[in-house]
Amino acid sequence: MRTGKMKLIASAVTMIALFSGSAAHAFTAGDYYLPVSAEAKAITGDIQIDDFSIRFEAGATMKFAELVAETFEVDGKELPASVYRVAQPADPALKDGQHLCGNGDVSYIVYWMAVPEQVTIGVFTGDKAPRNDTESCKAYIYKNR
Repeated sequence: MRTGKMKLIASAVTMIALFSGSAAHAFTAGDYYLPVSAEAKAITGDIQIDDFSIRFEAGATMKFAELVAETFEVDGKELPASVYRVAQPADPALKDGQHLCGNGDVSYIVYWMAVPEQVTIGVFTGDKAPRNDTESCKAYIYKNR
């Protein structure tokens, strides 16, 4: 009987941990996306995102240091988003040696869903967290795999 209660408690704790994230975190560990935009096809290829890092088709991975915001302004509208500070800013070479930004080290990565079934990744340089999409170095669009 005691073992049954322990399993029930462990299951409840697991369920709470799985469902306690905020609405802005619609992504789960290991979400895969296929490129839609021409730049995403040419530069990043397929990507994998979770709350800790982003991995590009060519194998480069960028780890996130912290979540700094859960909303972001896109085309003048505040949307749920994940605004991450990159742990080690860089501008990695991806497909065919092309760089993620091309204008300096990427220090923030933001992802949001403005259209159902699509995610946009904005990459940003600079020391301050970006507040809107107009500040991006580049933006890439993907669809669910």
